[in-house]
Amino acid sequence: MPTPLKRQIADTLRGQILAGKWSEGTRIKEETLADQFGVSRGPIRDVMLELSKEGLLRALPNRGVSINRMPSRKARRIYLRTRRDLETLALQDGFPHWSGDDLLTAEKILRHFRVAAEFGDLSEVIEYDVAFHRSIIERYREENLLVLWLPLMTTLALPYSRHRDLMESLREHEDILAALKKGDLQQAITLLKTHIQ
Repeated sequence: MPTPLKRQIADTLRGQILAGKWSEGTRIKEETLADQFGVSRGPIRDVMLELSKEGLLRALPNRGVSINRMPSRKARRIYLRTRRDLETLALQDGFPHWSGDDLLTAEKILRHFRVAAEFGDLSEVIEYDVAFHRSIIERYREENLLVLWLPLMTTLALPYSRHRDLMESLREHEDILAALKKGDLQQAITLLKTHIQ
């Protein structure tokens, strides 16, 4: 199976989990997901392993795979500080090397984000929220921060409850991008730090 399809399945499942489609501790079955996506169980197994590494799923011997529980308040504070530091580093050191195409990619993500927010599609809002922040991390080309950042991002978003108003979340992302398009890196970093809470 081509990697883009696996990533699409992973992104969709990640969004569904973060949107609260299943409650904490709910068992997730390979065959059910294989039917949902119209694929064999092998790719689903790979995606479930990936989402387990991200902290969204929990695999227990002889008990299957289930939705993981939210981190404790203390752990959440540590994860939040670390995520904020990683994204700030990625933006501060990476932005001077961004191209026009990088800004266009961020714009495209936010266009999709807007449509999802206008339709109230929480799963897709989450998918594009994660994609926007992921684009910041991936454009820091010195190191692969993604392996550190992705589990923090998904664990902190479990369940996605940062905004009651999805348009408010969109506006915060748009403000960050507007600052970047003006070349005001310090303003973008300030907005990013305020946004990550």
